[in-house]
Amino acid sequence: MEQRDDAGQEAGTPPGFPKNRMEALTDGIFAIAMTLLVLSLEIPAGIHDPSDATVTAMLAGQLPAFYHYFLAFLILASFWVAHHAQVNRLRHIDRTFLWINIAALMFVTLVPFSVSLIGDYPDETFAAVAFEMNLLLLGLLFAVLWWYAVHERRLVHPDTDVHRGKQRVMVVPAVSVIAILLALAGATWSTAIYALIPLVMRLLPGGR
Repeated sequence: MEQRDDAGQEAGTPPGFPKNRMEALTDGIFAIAMTLLVLSLEIPAGIHDPSDATVTAMLAGQLPAFYHYFLAFLILASFWVAHHAQVNRLRHIDRTFLWINIAALMFVTLVPFSVSLIGDYPDETFAAVAFEMNLLLLGLLFAVLWWYAVHERRLVHPDTDVHRGKQRVMVVPAVSVIAILLALAGATWSTAIYALIPLVMRLLPGGR
């Protein structure tokens, strides 16, 4: 029979909170947020002429919304994959890590709103900045998660490549800052810079 201590943990396991509960919450919120992104795609009301030309023009008008839908979906998917990789490197989690993760999830749930905003106002600076700021804060919180976990290797396995992880978690925040500056400078489609993220990841040491 497995021995347990006074806190109910199995003997010999590190102290902290069970990772599977955090992973279940994180997976559920990412799944819901990624599904809600589709609500940013709307069929314009008042179309009385369902001809091919009208439908084609309608779809052409929705191209910015489709672009930001795919962009946000892929970015959230990348965050989920990165989170999965991070958790695999953890021996256990503690209360602080758990609350930082919850704070990050708050900005995950905000992505469908910021995508709808930029989809409705694709040419407005404030909409682009709101979307990019959402991703900046989300990226920074994921970076804080990693920095906290690897500080003095408090939560990670001993063989974890700490330096490589620190570089990779700063890619999205860095790209977001550049995108915000471009938007404030009046550049249209400043969000297109996010397409560079896979290239930057490959150029980093150990990237593949």
